[in-house]
Amino acid sequence: MSLKDLVSKRILDDILGPLFKLGEWRVLVLDQLSTSIVSSCCRMHDVMSKGITLVEGLEKSKEPQLAREAIYIMWPSEESLTKMLMDFDESFRVYKAAHVFLLDRLPPVLVTKLQQSPAKKYIRSLKESYIGFLPKESRVFTLNFPDSFRLFFSPGSAGKGEMKTRIADQLATLCAFLGEFPTIRCNKAVAGVEDIAHELYKRLEDFKMQSPSFATDEGKNKSELIILDRGFDVVSPLVHELTYQAMVYDLLGIKRDVYSYEATTEGGGKHSREVILDESDPLWVELRHKFISDVIGEVREMVKGFADSKSKSPTASYDMSVKKLHQMIKEVPQYQKELSKLARHFSLAETCDKKLKAGMFDLCKAEQDLATGESETGEKIDSAMNLTTPILFDRKIGVYEKVRLMMLQLLFSEGEAKEGFAKLIQRVEIPPKERSSILNLACLGHPSVEGREGRGNGIEEQSQRAEEEGEGRRREIRRLSLDTHHSRHHGVCHRGEAGYELLSRAVTASWLLASFLHLHPPRPSRSECPQ
Repeated sequence: MSLKDLVSKRILDDILGPLFKLGEWRVLVLDQLSTSIVSSCCRMHDVMSKGITLVEGLEKSKEPQLAREAIYIMWPSEESLTKMLMDFDESFRVYKAAHVFLLDRLPPVLVTKLQQSPAKKYIRSLKESYIGFLPKESRVFTLNFPDSFRLFFSPGSAGKGEMKTRIADQLATLCAFLGEFPTIRCNKAVAGVEDIAHELYKRLEDFKMQSPSFATDEGKNKSELIILDRGFDVVSPLVHELTYQAMVYDLLGIKRDVYSYEATTEGGGKHSREVILDESDPLWVELRHKFISDVIGEVREMVKGFADSKSKSPTASYDMSVKKLHQMIKEVPQYQKELSKLARHFSLAETCDKKLKAGMFDLCKAEQDLATGESETGEKIDSAMNLTTPILFDRKIGVYEKVRLMMLQLLFSEGEAKEGFAKLIQRVEIPPKERSSILNLACLGHPSVEGREGRGNGIEEQSQRAEEEGEGRRREIRRLSLDTHHSRHHGVCHRGEAGYELLSRAVTASWLLASFLHLHPPRPSRSECPQ
């Protein structure tokens, strides 16, 4: 059973199911994290079938419904508990009573606050459900903690200790949910990562003491949990991946897993449609990790096979395009549903392929050469500058792609020829904000960005000097402050004979680069950056 299915079962059968009574209706109140969890794992129809008549946000104001009980699913923070208790203030009570399900254990200080609250008499039940993580796919989860990247890597940031505790707590809920007490491995060279590992182990030890039956299955191999920071591998998310799912998210601006495209109606008209790219689509699951050209070929074969199955004279070859596919949908409207699924993926794959052929191919080749250190023929790359300069001055290549390439070049060069690189930044006309994002690679523990042997800030100083000489103005140096919208602390969950293996990772380059683009002064000195 997939991780999403397991979480769905926990919500529907263990939380909502026992409270369901025929003819009785309740309100479901969710905080930000639980809203994401329920939306990702449960269909609204299934939620409503458990006697839920309305879903409310914990943070929003609500209309009184004193005839109905409320079911709260929330992270056990002081803010969430306060908002829940306010719904039962005697001066403005919202619900008849409450059944509270916490995504993690309630800290002792909040237990005391709850016991001392006059609202406690309205709480009918209080349980811990241990679902402090967000399943994104059958074997992928996220902690849904967007501030974590900024807090972890930004030197001197307030709240770093609370951030590490929060991550450890959320990972502990995952282990508790899966019934796993794994061997925890981490990079001891990174203090923050080791702190999280120790916090997590302590949490699991406490859980084992409270529940001796936890993780007692001796018939299966012990799982391992590996905790890594993003600085462990900066290269991978900067390189354009040429498999289907990665290209779609990287090149087409997919938001919240939704793809918008133009479809043909039964009457031949056209209108915009939105499709959710998730595991409810078997074709998406089948194709998502395949090379983009293979996807186009396979979809063409599927269309040809479908056309042949509906025709008395099968075609020997079939030259398919999005336009011809839409024409086919118009001609055989009775098969619109089947053809629309194929048209959706054909349009996605063909759009990615066009972008690749329209100037992206040379860029991708250069990225691969820098990432591996050798060409496709196996020759060693001696000069990154010679490899990247023609692409960086190509007007068809956007600033976003150029910044990614220059980051790879800087990592490849390991600090060599800093002055030449600083001048290249000026000549390519990288905007100041994006320039700072390149330099802030140092805060991920990459000394190649900084000066050698403690003598200043290397490229940073050269970049300032080049700008003063060439443009007569001084670039503002900014402190690392990372984007709070697309930070993804993902885990890949594989279940096999070795049990669950959980890997901390980030999936897309858009997330990593966006994290560097929201910067605030002043930038830290070299001694302040994590090494």
